[in-house]
Amino acid sequence: MLKKLAIMGVAVFFVLGAASSALAAGPSEHASCMGHEASAISPPGSSEEFPNGMPGLRAFIGENFPVPPGVIYSTIAKLHEGSHEACDEALEG
Repeated sequence: MLKKLAIMGVAVFFVLGAASSALAAGPSEHASCMGHEASAISPPGSSEEFPNGMPGLRAFIGENFPVPPGVIYSTIAKLHEGSHEACDEALEG
């Protein structure tokens, strides 16, 4: 019984370790541009682009676009450019 618990504990350790490594890697190339942006500016304080993280992005959108914020979020989420940099290029041009 103790041996089974030890084996299960080791298995859980490796599964959780692999999952946390995958999450730390950021979004996949198939993620939407909203996913790439959110990943690049989270957590707050980790990005010069939006130092306040997602709250900073929401404030920027609210202050600079005269449409409901959902319109902007939806537009960004429909883009799948493959990386944060490519998404920024697509949105700037």
